[in-house]
Amino acid sequence: MTARWPTYCARCGRWATALIEAGQPGTGHYRAEVTCPRHHAAATRWASHIGPARSTPLAPTQPALFEIPEVTC
Repeated sequence: MTARWPTYCARCGRWATALIEAGQPGTGHYRAEVTCPRHHAAATRWASHIGPARSTPLAPTQPALFEIPEVTC
């Protein structure tokens, strides 16, 4: 099984906790952004220029980029 990649905030690079969307994909009137809690309100305001914004929470735990083996001495 392949591990998922972590998702980062589009504004600051922290781990993202939500996907903010507005409009319909493929229509030319669509905005989407992944954000951390700090930038959630700003991303919602930005997306709402197209229409009502929707927020989808991402997984509460982010996957690791690589496994760190346990070392015993």
